[in-house]
Amino acid sequence: MRTKILLLLAIIFCGAFAANAQIDTGRFLLGGSIGYSNSNFKNTQPVYNNYQNESIGASIQLGKIVKTNTALGIIVSYAHSNFHISGFPDSNFNRNNQISAGVFYRKYKRLLKDFYFFGEVDGVYFHSKNDQGNYPNMDYNLKTIFNGGSVSFIPGISYAICKKMYMELLLQNLLSVSYTHSTIVNIQGTLPVSTNGKGNTFSIAGNLNSNLLNNFGIGFKFLLG
Repeated sequence: MRTKILLLLAIIFCGAFAANAQIDTGRFLLGGSIGYSNSNFKNTQPVYNNYQNESIGASIQLGKIVKTNTALGIIVSYAHSNFHISGFPDSNFNRNNQISAGVFYRKYKRLLKDFYFFGEVDGVYFHSKNDQGNYPNMDYNLKTIFNGGSVSFIPGISYAICKKMYMELLLQNLLSVSYTHSTIVNIQGTLPVSTNGKGNTFSIAGNLNSNLLNNFGIGFKFLLG
C-alpha cells in the first residue's frame, strides 16, 4: 500500500507541469460514485444456511466555485443492503436503507502549477432504517431507525489531468464529530405487540493510528462551465 501511494505521488509530481488549469469563479465542481456488489456464502449445511449479501450505493457531490480556489455545494447519497438466505430475500434477512444529504466547503491551495492541496469540511444529515426478520418465525421483526448528523474534515491533494478533470488523493475520516438518535421497534406475534426503545450517541473521532495510509482514497472531480 505504501509503495502504491508513493508511486502515485511521484506520478502526480512529475506530471504537474503538463496541464494549465484554473479553478475559477463561476465554474461547477462535480463528483460522485456508484457501486453494486452481490456475494454468496455457501457451506455444507442445508440450503437455508446459505446466505447472500446484496448492496448498492450511489452519491453525488455538486458545488460551485464561489471565488478562486473555493467551492461550496451539496452532497446527496443513498445506500441499500440486504443479507438473507440465498434466493429468498425475505428470509432471515438483515436489510438496511440509508439516505443522507448535506453541504460541503472546499478550499484549494496551489502548490506547484496544476498541483493543489485542499481541505474540505462536510456537514451531513442522515436517515437510516434497519429491518431484521427470522425464519421460520416470520412473526418476529425488529426495526431500528437512526437519525443524525456529522461534521468531518477531509484533506487531500489534487492534480489537473486536463482543464476539466482532476485526480485526487484524499485522507478519509481524519477528524469527525457525529450525533445519532435511534428508535427501536420490536414486533412479535400474529397480532403484533410492539416494544420501543430509544437512544442517543455522540462521538468525536480522530484517525491518527499506525495504519493511516490504509485510509487514503483515490477519486476524480470534474470542472464544468
